[in-house]
Amino acid sequence: MLNRPKHPGRRHGTSEEAQSSSSQQPGLPSGSARLLAVRREGETVRLEIAGGTVYELAASSVPPDLPLPGGELSAEQHRAVALAAERKRAARRLFSLLDRKLQPVARLRSRLLDEGYLPEAVTFVIDAMHEQGVHSDQRFADAWCRDYLLSRAVGRRYLENKLRATGISADLARQASLDALDTRTEDELAMRAAVSAWRRVRGNEQKDLAKVVRSLVSRGFPPALASRVARQARPAPGPRWGRELDAGNGIDGASDDLVDDLVDDPDATGDAGDDED
Repeated sequence: MLNRPKHPGRRHGTSEEAQSSSSQQPGLPSGSARLLAVRREGETVRLEIAGGTVYELAASSVPPDLPLPGGELSAEQHRAVALAAERKRAARRLFSLLDRKLQPVARLRSRLLDEGYLPEAVTFVIDAMHEQGVHSDQRFADAWCRDYLLSRAVGRRYLENKLRATGISADLARQASLDALDTRTEDELAMRAAVSAWRRVRGNEQKDLAKVVRSLVSRGFPPALASRVARQARPAPGPRWGRELDAGNGIDGASDDLVDDLVDDPDATGDAGDDED
């Protein structure tokens, strides 16, 4: 049985789904080879080469000056055929990764290179993917924001920071977060998060207000919005809270300083976590 060409740097007997890169990649073939047979199936062409190698490539990638079966592939033709076959393999793997989960382009590129695909082939298929509108960082960012907001009450800044952590550019992350959340929706999500946060603190003291504001800021809501909705969502004061109001420590008085301190605290800008009710 004829064997398909092994990927440069790919060990025999390992699966194509999970390959690690090798520091001893032999690269593309450098010599000529005898062409034994050419078979076409739809848009796929298989070239059988002397020595038991079969190259599978897209019909559009077949060199125009390909010799007839029995003829000799020049070194340049052999390299072109091998590179075209490598591009097809890389494209197939790329679609396999995207079928499982949308990913940023940088992560896809890194994954393909780590699995041993030639950089020249990886660059080609990623550029083609972008030009054909199959996938891009813009599509990933928009889909990620949309899906994340289905189960999380977070603000624009949180979305932006998370996208940047995946390798998305700052400008694109900012635009995607703005497109995903208009002002009204962000206000509604902030209120939803505030109500949830008040249930978790189970109190109604000055320190509890500060905790709620801190929680909202950590979810990416602007400090002013966090402070406002935290007050609006505050449950009715209990007996202890009433005594503190009588003592002159009302929420609209001295507590404002504490809230402002927490809003300005760099530690208050951390991860929102997965505690959404």
